[in-house]
Amino acid sequence: MEVEVEKPHLHHPTGRRHIDLVLPISALFISFVSIGVAWHHGRIMQELVHQNERLVEANSLPYIQLGGNNIDHRITMSAVNEGVGPAKIMTAEMLVDRRPVQTLDELIDACCGKGDYTDLYSSPLHGRMVRSGDSVNFVDIRETPQNRVQVTALNQARRAGRIETRLCYCSVFNDCWLAQSDDPTPNAVDRCVPVPEPYRE
Repeated sequence: MEVEVEKPHLHHPTGRRHIDLVLPISALFISFVSIGVAWHHGRIMQELVHQNERLVEANSLPYIQLGGNNIDHRITMSAVNEGVGPAKIMTAEMLVDRRPVQTLDELIDACCGKGDYTDLYSSPLHGRMVRSGDSVNFVDIRETPQNRVQVTALNQARRAGRIETRLCYCSVFNDCWLAQSDDPTPNAVDRCVPVPEPYRE
């Protein structure tokens, strides 16, 4: 007895072979396009996050300016944070005629000679956190009849540029700059390097 074997038939959903071939190819193409769109979207999101980080960092940058004044017979030397973020002072140097001094007494002796320095105040710089808009008077002396000669000498030395101040400071993101009294623009540095003879007072 012979059994008749039925040959398989190819079934085409649409009944048209060409269209049936196009459909899976189209689906595969759409899948690749979807993957590409998702990858591109991910890149855009990463860039937005990166830009947001840079914006936050830019809105946290300190900007230390060094200066001095002689108003109403009172001499001050100050560090002012004119930036938008806090500044941590990592190192401080004071030089008189390019020679480092470590205390206010040494500074006064080197620039102005020994004498009566009543009404003399100072504030430490090293390790200090200076908030945005804050000012630190690290030298503050009021002229009196007893110290007039020395105060006049101090003011002349300051105005002549004989007294230099150098501060290295960093932001909360550990970006660092070197501010110098003879340069109004702080210079970016990789890090703050300890100085051999820091100003301590």
